[in-house]
Amino acid sequence: MFVNYIVKAIRPIGALLLGLSLLAACQSGEKSSADVEMAQSAPKEAEPKPGDPVRVSLTQAQYTVGAIQLGQPTERMMSTRLKVNGVLDVPAQNQVSVSVPFGGYIRSIDLEPGMRIRKGQTLVVLENPEYIQLQQDYLDTKARLEYADLDFARQQELSRDNVNALKVFQQTRANRQSLQAQLAGMTQRLALLHINPATLTPATLTRTVRVPAPVSGFVTDIPVNNGRYLNPADVLVQISDLSHPHVRLSVFEKDISSIRLGQLVQFTLGGNPARHRGEVFLIGKSIAPDRTVSVLVHPDGPPEQYIPGSYISAQVDVKNRPLPTLPEAAIVSFGGKNYVYVLESKANGAYEFQQVTVTTGVRENGYVAVTLPGTVDVAKTPIVVNGAYNLLAKLNNSEEE
Repeated sequence: MFVNYIVKAIRPIGALLLGLSLLAACQSGEKSSADVEMAQSAPKEAEPKPGDPVRVSLTQAQYTVGAIQLGQPTERMMSTRLKVNGVLDVPAQNQVSVSVPFGGYIRSIDLEPGMRIRKGQTLVVLENPEYIQLQQDYLDTKARLEYADLDFARQQELSRDNVNALKVFQQTRANRQSLQAQLAGMTQRLALLHINPATLTPATLTRTVRVPAPVSGFVTDIPVNNGRYLNPADVLVQISDLSHPHVRLSVFEKDISSIRLGQLVQFTLGGNPARHRGEVFLIGKSIAPDRTVSVLVHPDGPPEQYIPGSYISAQVDVKNRPLPTLPEAAIVSFGGKNYVYVLESKANGAYEFQQVTVTTGVRENGYVAVTLPGTVDVAKTPIVVNGAYNLLAKLNNSEEE
């Protein structure tokens, strides 16, 4: 009975404790929700927008270590340049297509494209029975002419003594002159075959001839091969004399008025970044169907370094004019754009710079022509003229962090 009384007394107390626990839990849950709402409603730190200026800050120590120097753009006489394209060429008189006046079978040929050839060097050996006939006809005509000379001298003596008729003497003289003409023609034919008539005898008759190189140069084309029959109209080999190459530029009609004799030209060959120099020496007087005019440039340097037919990308210095310039060290390139850094503020040993996009132009003697945006007061705003790459590195490191 006593136990039942205790149980009845404890039940209200347990219910009270349970209610207090639930109330505390509810209050705790309400408080957590409020905290979350306050956290969400708290103001966030402002982040830079895409259109905001890009800035970089340096301490005095960083400024000193980075060797930063300030200055303003200066006007310099710079050459404006006209960009044109063209090809490397050689004059027509320096391109030789070797052929032979009399056909023949190729019995020996040892040529490769790009091979250097000396004037007089044997290019090919040809064979043809007709060569023998030409030599034989020459020797036969030469023998008959020797007899005609003797007969002419004899008839001349007889005509002086009036022993023989004048008609016979005249016929002998005409026959002699005819043989002289025939022998002279045969001599020229043999010369075309590079056979020396003065050393030709019945014992030295030959069925082969050697074709020498008419000029020194480089082999550019060999359209024949060993064993092939070479006709008189066929080209045996193409030789280019590179002693006087030139650059042939194609300048549009609207720009030709800017071209003058003696203008400096800088150009590159194909994909090679090495720069070469030259000078305009001839301006064409006709307009091609694509409305361009040929301009010839004499390049500097050893001729052997040039290859005919190479693509040319050139810049012609057309005129000088004063342009605002900065040292090359003041301009950095990143992401396909060019930038400079201008000083915005300096306080308590801290420097703040703004990154500004610029347009670059002619580069000459360590300086670059630049066009600054209108927001930059050139006369009052110091620009970093040395150490710009250190600022770019600092900016990139800050972004990575």
